[in-house]
Amino acid sequence: MKRLDQLSSVFWLAISIIVCTESIRAGFGTLKDPGPGFLPLCAGVILGAFAIILLTKNSKKKRVEDTRVNPFGGINLSKVVFVLASLFAYTTLLSSLGYLITTLALMVCLLVVIAQSWLWIEIMIAPIAVLASYVVFCKWLGIQLPRGIFGF
Repeated sequence: MKRLDQLSSVFWLAISIIVCTESIRAGFGTLKDPGPGFLPLCAGVILGAFAIILLTKNSKKKRVEDTRVNPFGGINLSKVVFVLASLFAYTTLLSSLGYLITTLALMVCLLVVIAQSWLWIEIMIAPIAVLASYVVFCKWLGIQLPRGIFGF
């Protein structure tokens, strides 16, 4: 397993170097006036830093026997199916019911099934998250969201 981790670290380090060189060629700009390569350069640097951390961590680790573990062990399949069905229903109903109603229903469903904490907390968190996302996307960024049958 150590060797595979080292190979993946080298792979992601190479990808980060490619991303950084291409973003520098695209034009980095300045902090006040960033160019088209500013964000990819930052992402490439972060990716490279993580790859270096993983590479050094795996180099210091002693070799461990390769024990096969079921990657799907401990996964509640019914929750996975529920989340996929919820997301499918969300995308299906989004244009007809609108962003606010559909997203609120999705958030409540996901919080109730996945988080499984107190119901009153989930019912308070869902509208706050939906309204915050609405303010950010619609009001601040000016993105047009589906209005739905009620016009909001």
